[in-house]
Amino acid sequence: MYNWLAKHSILFTAQAPMFGAGELGSATVDFILTARNIALRVMGGYWHSTLETNARDLLGKEKLAEVGYTVVDVREENLTAGKIDNTMELAISGQEAL
Repeated sequence: MYNWLAKHSILFTAQAPMFGAGELGSATVDFILTARNIALRVMGGYWHSTLETNARDLLGKEKLAEVGYTVVDVREENLTAGKIDNTMELAISGQEAL
């Protein structure tokens, strides 16, 4: 995602801590597209597959939406060579790939 955003000259902040660090409800957002008010979160199977992480992800998504971000969760499997362009075009417009 980093390389794709940079290649397409889309301004972003990577690994942005939100709502404190390590506190309940805090989150580190993979990419913030400030000019578009979009938060992109990479959802890989290793880090986002348990009930606990799913609950934390849902809370983080709600909190980001409350402060005005469009939150786009990008599934790891949609970042392969054959899918990344479509996935990222949708993501930067605030939509999730299915």
